[in-house]
Amino acid sequence: MQVVKKLTWQVIPVNTPLYKKKCPKCRNSNLYYSSNKFRLNAQKKNIDVWLIYRCLNCDTSTNITILSRTKPGLIDKELFQKFNDNDEETAWKYVFDADTIRRNRMEFDYSNVEYDIIHDPIALLEICNMEADVIEFEIRSRFNLDLKLTHVIRKCFDISLNRLEEMLSAGVIVVLPECAVRKCKVKNGITLTVPIEKLKAYLGFY
Repeated sequence: MQVVKKLTWQVIPVNTPLYKKKCPKCRNSNLYYSSNKFRLNAQKKNIDVWLIYRCLNCDTSTNITILSRTKPGLIDKELFQKFNDNDEETAWKYVFDADTIRRNRMEFDYSNVEYDIIHDPIALLEICNMEADVIEFEIRSRFNLDLKLTHVIRKCFDISLNRLEEMLSAGVIVVLPECAVRKCKVKNGITLTVPIEKLKAYLGFY
């Protein structure tokens, strides 16, 4: 029976991306930052919810639609309270939400975003000494990130891009679900499997 050891890599953004939009007031900036604050407006029996962005240069605000003309009864009570409390985690959820971005036709500048990767540092040689047949590394992230999967793998294994490509070609690292790894972005649930016997052979143990 194959022995599988499971480990996790948790990817956490430190900050949010900047929204690309020309400021109509100062005209000196085309970037807005998320204020992490919501604006709610009740019209008759409907409620609108927006996330407020502010110009990086002059702090002029612009609103991003979260909910439009929605019946109060259709909004989860806990979520509604988070809107009222300007809950930061909820704001971040919508900043990174693909549907929200698409509906508002938003374009982001991700160059300012930094990431923490919570993992146990482990060298390839250490993996060879583990009492298992296969090591699985599951990537976890609460958000959809514009971060290349190769960046995370290289950082966690401390390897070059050339070595990563060699290991992928040799089946030493297998990414599931299958994807074009060089183009693939980090998503919750992506798993890397490392068969220890193949890793040993690759490293010249035999």
